[in-house]
Amino acid sequence: MEVISSDTNIWLDFNAISSIEFPFRLPVEYVMYREALERELLSPPELAKDLQKLGLEGVEITTEEFYYAEELAEKYVKLSTYDRIALSIAKCRDIPLLTGIIF
Repeated sequence: MEVISSDTNIWLDFNAISSIEFPFRLPVEYVMYREALERELLSPPELAKDLQKLGLEGVEITTEEFYYAEELAEKYVKLSTYDRIALSIAKCRDIPLLTGIIF
C-alpha cells in the first residue's frame, strides 16, 4: 500500500468542507508526525481522534528527518516547524506529501 505524508492544513481543509473521510476512500495510508497530530488538530476537539479512526497514523520522526527539517528552515522560512517535518518525512521516506501549502 502506498504511504503519503500529510500536514495539518490538508485535514483542516477537508474538515472545513465536511469531507474528512473522502481521502480515506483511496487505497493509501496517511501518516503525520505524532506531535503535530496531537498539538495542531485541536479544533474541532474530536478531529484528531476522528482522523485516527479513519486511518491517519501518527508517526515518530527519525534523527535524519529531524535534521533535514532543520535544514529546510533556511530554504523555506515561512513554513512552520510541523510543515517542515511533514516535508522532511516525505523526502526522507521517498513518499508523496499531501498538503494545501504552495512552496
